[in-house]
Amino acid sequence: MRAAQTMSDGNSPRPRFRATEFDEAALSRLGQALNSISGNLSDRLRMIDEDRHRLETVLGATLEGVLAIDQKGVVTLMNQAAQRLLTVASDQSLGRPFAEVCRIPRLIDLTREAVSDRELRTAELKSAGKVLEVYATPLASGNGTVLVIHDVTDVRRLESIRRDFVANVSHELKTPLTSIKGYVETLLDGGVEDVENNLRFLKKIEVHVNRLATLITDLLSLSRIESGEAFNQRMRVNLADLLVGAYQRLAPTAEQKELDVRVHGADSPVHILADPEALHQILDNLIDNAIKYNKPGGSVDLYLRREAAGAPGRIRARVDVKDTGVGIPQEDLPRIFERFYRVDKARSRELGGTGLGLSIVKHLIQSLDGEIHVESVEGSGSTFTVWFPAAD
Repeated sequence: MRAAQTMSDGNSPRPRFRATEFDEAALSRLGQALNSISGNLSDRLRMIDEDRHRLETVLGATLEGVLAIDQKGVVTLMNQAAQRLLTVASDQSLGRPFAEVCRIPRLIDLTREAVSDRELRTAELKSAGKVLEVYATPLASGNGTVLVIHDVTDVRRLESIRRDFVANVSHELKTPLTSIKGYVETLLDGGVEDVENNLRFLKKIEVHVNRLATLITDLLSLSRIESGEAFNQRMRVNLADLLVGAYQRLAPTAEQKELDVRVHGADSPVHILADPEALHQILDNLIDNAIKYNKPGGSVDLYLRREAAGAPGRIRARVDVKDTGVGIPQEDLPRIFERFYRVDKARSRELGGTGLGLSIVKHLIQSLDGEIHVESVEGSGSTFTVWFPAAD
């Protein structure tokens, strides 16, 4: 009776060993599930970390500046190029409002315009002496903006140089052609029968034709030098012999102007590795200018020497071309090696100059690993100094 009563009691506990078995199995399955989730999560985190590192590497290597700004206007990404172009320190960008980081008001406005218009916006801005081309792209999700910044300073500078070069060439070609056309028309209109003037007209035409030929030759030389196609032969040459040779070639021109030309230091050999033809062009041009722009009865002194190059054991050859001519104003000195730049345009054209000589000289000297420097006092003459690495 007592046993039956026990069996019929609905409140009697279930067997404990079954509950234990159930808990252990459930915990085992739960543990396995957690381990699987943990492994998958670790894999996903590792992949995310690898992707982030890959993205940072790519953005760090690119030359374009890249910025990401969230919907609140806070900078979430900025690569090194962007920091450099915007002159922002790395520790002053991330997590801060873009309006506080950026010092270019137009760039801030461009970002806001891209978000409000929901379309790509572009602009060209100037900042700290640089010209920046900026693309602002709003994210499709509306969660921010991506900025891509290109430094186009050199591109715009080269475009300006090209425009100036085309304009200068056109002007230099047009001037003699206009004169030639005028003289030819005069001769055709009956001037050829004018015995007193026809020969004078023909000589004027010859002068302008020679000027055109010289200009075209200089343009071709400059083009070949800049492309690296000219004067690429290097051999051991004695700079003293070349300097004396240049002096001898130009001595008759100096005598016509009653100039005293002297060579100093050419008694001892000074060897360099260079293209002889390039050196002929350099020396002839510098000495010819010293004669052309000198005063009647003045002097030209040519100096050659060896000197220390700065680094221990290094020697360089130095050539100085010093004249007592008209000199160069201080404001013109930084530009005299530019193509077609003339200090005195009227005098230069009168003497047959094309405005390309010193530009050619500078390019040739640089192609030979040399340097050139000029010092001048207006009215008292100029000194052009050229250095080349010595061969011994």
